[in-house]
Amino acid sequence: MIGGALLSLAAALPAYAQSETNRSTLSVELTTDDRQRGISWSDGDASLRGSANIPLGGQGFSVNASVATLNDSPRHGGAAVGIDLGASYAQYFGPFRVDGVITGHFFPGSDRALNYLEVGGGAGFALGPAQVDGFVRYAPDQSAIGGDNFYVGAEGRMGIPVTPFTVIAGIGHSSGSVDNAQRAARLRPGGSYTDWRLGVEHVTGPLVIGVDYVDTDISDRAIVASRYADGRNSDSRLLARVGLNF
Repeated sequence: MIGGALLSLAAALPAYAQSETNRSTLSVELTTDDRQRGISWSDGDASLRGSANIPLGGQGFSVNASVATLNDSPRHGGAAVGIDLGASYAQYFGPFRVDGVITGHFFPGSDRALNYLEVGGGAGFALGPAQVDGFVRYAPDQSAIGGDNFYVGAEGRMGIPVTPFTVIAGIGHSSGSVDNAQRAARLRPGGSYTDWRLGVEHVTGPLVIGVDYVDTDISDRAIVASRYADGRNSDSRLLARVGLNF
């Protein structure tokens, strides 16, 4: 009976995932530190983020936006908030998914022009309570980030059967060219580096509570002397977060 239930769930999952891509979503999350690819975007302090995703025509296209408090982070020129605006496309082939995305990162109120653009794609596979995703993101050479930036990563999620808990593990690697070492340190404070994440989520209806351990292999001695980077906000951190999904 259990095996039959799991097979039914696996068979239904692609249709469910496709229906989810055709539904507008809104989420709000409070975290003790807004970590992106292992480094803090909120100067090591608590951050509130709101996100929205709106499908276009039910053909896999969607637009998305998010706004996060950055607490006047030096990493982004003292900007109080960061705004991401993007568009994406996702297509399902049974339990497989492929997608593409373009995102503009904007930092209103920064002390200089620090906005930048990023493109990317990914693929994923879902079976029952397990999901695995791989993705790449590339920011072409731009003065705001002192060169270009390439990120490749993978994430796995596993729901624990008969419980509201999901275990999450992820790893990624950042690399790229450098035209201006000070600005390149925004996204790569120690040059090329690897980050990883281990976490657990508890989901009850729209309420999501999570705890994550985030770390990088960035060495304090390797961090470029820059007004946009510091070692304190790229070391290991235990984060707590709570959010609502609508």
